[in-house]
Amino acid sequence: MLVHLWGPAGSIVFHIVAIGVLVTYATNRGVEQEEAEVVSEPVVLETRTEPELEKLVDSVEATSTEAETPKMDSSVELPQENNVILAVEASAISDSAGQEAGLGNGTGFGLVNKGAEISTMVKSRLVMKGLYSNRTADSRKTLLAQYGKSGAGQAATEAAVLRGLRWLKKNQEADGSWLPVKPAMTGLALLTYLAHGETPQSLEFGTTVRKALDWFVANQDQKGHFNGKDEGKDYSQSISAYALCEAYALTQHPVIKDTAIRAIKEIVNGQNSNGGFYYNLDSHSDINDTSVMAWCAQAMKAAKMAGLKDDVPGLEAAMKKAVVAFKMNAVPSGGFGYKSPDISGLSGAGALSIQLLGFPSDEDVLKTMRMLKDCTFNFDTPNKQPYYNGVSCPLYYWYYVTQAKFQYSPDAFTAWNSLFSPELCKRQKIEKDAIEGPDGKMVDIGYWVSPADPPPRGPLSEGGGKVMDTSLCCLMLEVYYRYLPSFKKDEGTSAGAAAIVAPQQDDVTVKIQ
Repeated sequence: MLVHLWGPAGSIVFHIVAIGVLVTYATNRGVEQEEAEVVSEPVVLETRTEPELEKLVDSVEATSTEAETPKMDSSVELPQENNVILAVEASAISDSAGQEAGLGNGTGFGLVNKGAEISTMVKSRLVMKGLYSNRTADSRKTLLAQYGKSGAGQAATEAAVLRGLRWLKKNQEADGSWLPVKPAMTGLALLTYLAHGETPQSLEFGTTVRKALDWFVANQDQKGHFNGKDEGKDYSQSISAYALCEAYALTQHPVIKDTAIRAIKEIVNGQNSNGGFYYNLDSHSDINDTSVMAWCAQAMKAAKMAGLKDDVPGLEAAMKKAVVAFKMNAVPSGGFGYKSPDISGLSGAGALSIQLLGFPSDEDVLKTMRMLKDCTFNFDTPNKQPYYNGVSCPLYYWYYVTQAKFQYSPDAFTAWNSLFSPELCKRQKIEKDAIEGPDGKMVDIGYWVSPADPPPRGPLSEGGGKVMDTSLCCLMLEVYYRYLPSFKKDEGTSAGAAAIVAPQQDDVTVKIQ
């Protein structure tokens, strides 16, 4: 049965009024990390013995997530939102008001509920923790000015992101998905909108986000799966779960919550005995695939951030076990391999995953970040990397390196930002006056194409083409405000993003009646 949950006339309208108030962020924590000199000596690939691997398990269990991390300039002020509690009677809002709020034609957010009608008078609270309040318009502006000043500049960066979001909007399928691999590409595209703070209530992109969420709810099976036989080799499952957990964190919608929980449970259940993940979430495999694991790690972290740890038994234990699996693919001198210890293009993926899982000062992370100090970002010579292993997926590698450097330290990211941001803005392919903007005037759209020649197959099944490339590039250019960096204090944890808990002073709370 089709039930409208976002929209008036018998539907719930999430009408959000957020009052932005800048406040000074809490004092910083941690100790300074010295940048090591890059030594141009041949790297000896070492392997760890079985007793050493057993010690890894013990060390992860014993290590606190309160790891010491680099200190940043205490003068930095980050925007937060004071408590705002707004009661809205959904049935009192007219269709025209819904249209003015960017809710499409007033029919709202249609979700398929298999087997039972969902009440349209659900009362819920929308809580945007400091983590997600970074994504408001005012916060994006402030954080771009702070972290993006060494790059292409705030105006150029946001213009490129908006062109990318508009290109994705124009190329969305009628059913709300994106091709060619619907679950994975729909998840990637949805993440770009969520990173920009776009929800089903947004003026310009609200309908786009709503349709994508509709597609996920309508196309999830009873086990929580989104894909068919080998479609995306289960990158689809983890990317979809990742997007749904972020969507729930931003909307607090009960149907999205149920959909996200089922998706995440599939990931937890697909973890192997090593703590790793492999294609098709084969829990019987003993292979730890760093690429597959990285998406699972991001999805599990998003689930914890969304406050779902009590709804997904074993989630936190799975996150700790995953750290052990990543470290099994680490080279003691720095770097992460694909399925074994090596220096590969997935080094950034391994480092970022361990950072997000709560151990930003892990020795393998720190050594890898020093190894990546001289990493390059150039569309003309994309394969000239200190870690390149012959697989032509530069945008995919750069997606992880960009986030890992942002989490690592201000100096590392400032240097990287001066490389990747101008290059991405310059390389966007622009189509002039291709779509109607929020004011009714025609505006430009833009997309990216991977610089590899020949075009890469990529890690996502047969590749996502322009949708995948554009989504990854947008996410890189949204790095400034997606998550708090590890070197910033966040509610008492050194991890990049703390779990969402009860509303506190710096939250935005909206009560829907």
